[in-house]
Amino acid sequence: MTRLQKKVRISENGQLEEALAALISCTHRKTRPLSLTEIAKWLDTAIEKMGSIRAVADRIGVSAKMLAQFSHVKKLSPNIQELFEKRKLDSVDATTQLAMLPEHEQQTVANAMIAGHIDTVDLRAVVELRRAEDNSSIAVLLQRVSASKTKKEYVAEFVIRGDPSEARIRKQFTRYIPDSEILSLEIKGTLGKMVLSPKGKNALANTAKKLQTPLKRIIPSILDC
Repeated sequence: MTRLQKKVRISENGQLEEALAALISCTHRKTRPLSLTEIAKWLDTAIEKMGSIRAVADRIGVSAKMLAQFSHVKKLSPNIQELFEKRKLDSVDATTQLAMLPEHEQQTVANAMIAGHIDTVDLRAVVELRRAEDNSSIAVLLQRVSASKTKKEYVAEFVIRGDPSEARIRKQFTRYIPDSEILSLEIKGTLGKMVLSPKGKNALANTAKKLQTPLKRIIPSILDC
């Protein structure tokens, strides 16, 4: 082997080790340090050096099926790939589902995901509707999925001490919970019932954590403030 061939071999081995290290860092921890487009590039490098995705999967200790999911991002339109590159979208499952849609529909659905109008579960429903219906527009399918989502509400009942006026009670709650997330507030004598949106419930839980108070005691604590 000539000196040049040795240098080439060392360089190729270095590229392979770098690719394997990148793949390991993104498959053996809960948070991925790299975008899906970067992972797909490193996967291509590893496959080129090792000959097959199964060989790569065996080398880093994951299933070939799981590893193959990282390549689905390459099936998306360039604009959608850019969204994954910038990590505006970052779900492996989303790449799989979006790739099943025509390119001209991928952008509309991706925009809905970025805006928070749908999640990956909703995306699956959109894809299933598209398979079943060829004539409906993607906007109509998105609207149907959004309309069918279960509206979650959380009810909290409490005992009122002191002034039972709704104005006072609401003022106390809105110090910690956005008024828009209090869907209803009903006062009957010394008993109260409040209906919260999911964001309202999260605000209540965050308040309990901030005040170091058990969640079941946070409403009395807020009202006593």
